[in-house]
Amino acid sequence: MKGLEKVEVKHQYSVVQALYWMTSCALAGYAAVYLQDRGLSNTLIGVVVGGAAFFSMVVQPLVAQIAESISWLTVKRTIQLLVVGMAVMFGALTVFPIPVAGVVVLYMGMNILNYCMPPMLSAMGMEFINQGYYLNFGLSRGLGSISYAVCAAILGFVIDRFFPGVLGYVYVVLAVLLFLAVSVMEDLGVGEKNSSQMRERKCLGKEKRDTGENIWKVIWKNKTFVCLMIGFCLANMNNAAVATYTVNIIKKLGGTDTILGFANFVSAASEMPVMLLFGYFMKKGNCIRLLKVSVLFFVIKPLILVNAGILPMVFLGLGLQGLSFGMFTPAAVYFVNSSLAPEHRVRGQAIFSVITAGAATCGGNLLGGWLQDTFGLDTMLWVCVSMAVIGLLFVIWLPENRRDSI
Repeated sequence: MKGLEKVEVKHQYSVVQALYWMTSCALAGYAAVYLQDRGLSNTLIGVVVGGAAFFSMVVQPLVAQIAESISWLTVKRTIQLLVVGMAVMFGALTVFPIPVAGVVVLYMGMNILNYCMPPMLSAMGMEFINQGYYLNFGLSRGLGSISYAVCAAILGFVIDRFFPGVLGYVYVVLAVLLFLAVSVMEDLGVGEKNSSQMRERKCLGKEKRDTGENIWKVIWKNKTFVCLMIGFCLANMNNAAVATYTVNIIKKLGGTDTILGFANFVSAASEMPVMLLFGYFMKKGNCIRLLKVSVLFFVIKPLILVNAGILPMVFLGLGLQGLSFGMFTPAAVYFVNSSLAPEHRVRGQAIFSVITAGAATCGGNLLGGWLQDTFGLDTMLWVCVSMAVIGLLFVIWLPENRRDSI
């Protein structure tokens, strides 16, 4: 029976990933469309999305540290609380007539909590893997990407057919389903924390509990870890700007929201085959080598987009999302998991996400919005290329003499 449960958990986790990325699509995939409809300029949209990423740099590690410190607040329960918080805010934004200032605050709040989700989901997946459960993280994350892609295509049509405000209703329904899917999963954190507390009582007076300061010391001693964070922060700054303002690239070439939905589908769907084959790639190489491949395509993607004169070229550029971000995501999770001691892994995932997602999204959106309103879309895309090239220089020289298990 236990063996059967260990096999079934991979399906449960895949459902959780799928539903989370569908909610993320409804929240962030059409952020520019939704916020433009609420009267926000490109610059202010950049402030909202980028500001959320900025504040998430504080909130993400804080949430992770709280989840590790409070006995009853396991990773699973933390995820459930985050989902409820976001659903309540988007529900309020949808049901009540809220002025622009309120839209900014609530949408920023939702995005802050949303940025906390991926590292917590990664930590949940790694908990099961480390306990011997059969779980293919790359496959589950890939199913999340294809779910995002399908949701993006459908929402593009729905928005064209109705109005951008429909996103709020879609989000709340998906959030309820996500909450239920997480609730079904076993809470491994309870047993781990009880064991940890017993060890602490036995060692009372001899050892001190790890703090947030210790994890930073551990990370800064690891040059590879630091260079990867800096390199992919720059690479993801370009990716964040492109993702948020894809709507402007599409509309510049005469596309509609339905075309935008298809473009988002192409981008997200391209991640699925890469993540599906990630286990095979790991057997042929290691995390560092795969991250080098990833950062190279972070450069090629905006280079194609800035030279795209027709929509098929845009689809080609967005289709490289799989070999860039799709390769980066599972490789980074496995790298962090294999590079840190068990007691540091949750906070390690959060910190890596803070820099490569939080700081990157903050900088990319703020810079991207300002560059467009001041100099135009093409200038923004060329800056995106430049940031990705600098990120490449931080990563490409790293040694590959390590192998990571999957």
